[in-house]
Amino acid sequence: MRCPYRWLLGLLLACTALGSAQASELLGQIEPAFSRAEFSLRVLWVRKLEGRFEYIQGSISHPAQADRFDVDVRIAAQSLQMRNPDHVEWAKSEEFFDALRHPWIDFRARGAPRSLLTEGGELLGELSLRGVTRPARFTLLPAPCDRPGLDCAVQAQGEIERSEFGMTARRWAVSDKVKLAFSFRLKEPRDS
Repeated sequence: MRCPYRWLLGLLLACTALGSAQASELLGQIEPAFSRAEFSLRVLWVRKLEGRFEYIQGSISHPAQADRFDVDVRIAAQSLQMRNPDHVEWAKSEEFFDALRHPWIDFRARGAPRSLLTEGGELLGELSLRGVTRPARFTLLPAPCDRPGLDCAVQAQGEIERSEFGMTARRWAVSDKVKLAFSFRLKEPRDS
């Protein structure tokens, strides 16, 4: 006699296996109060224009392999601060970050060697900015502590070409190269 619910049992087993294969251990959530992101670029090839994003969130987690990590960083484009209010207005406008239509700047990396967190090196991932996602490379700086993110900040820096993300306004005056950097601390994991 056939079991009428055999297909349901098979589906449940498949979903359970898939869920455990994709599970990852959370190492920590980014602590927004102790984290920041910054950008800088050249204007008229002489002057440096700098800005700082006051709100950053995300997490670092382990995929199935313990010697690897995943990172998700989200930066609120509207949290941008600069010395000059006119520069803030321009940088948030459609000409640059287009913060109203694209409120988040996201960076994701998957399966990076865990040694990068302590020793530093190249972190390859994807950056999403203004609705465009491109491969991105950041250099993680060596950590001055044994528990990066908890006892000291995780720090990264990189460079993008803004034209690759649709930021083509004022090319005669504003450099195409934009330097990005972020520094974040993690919330201490709670005991379960």
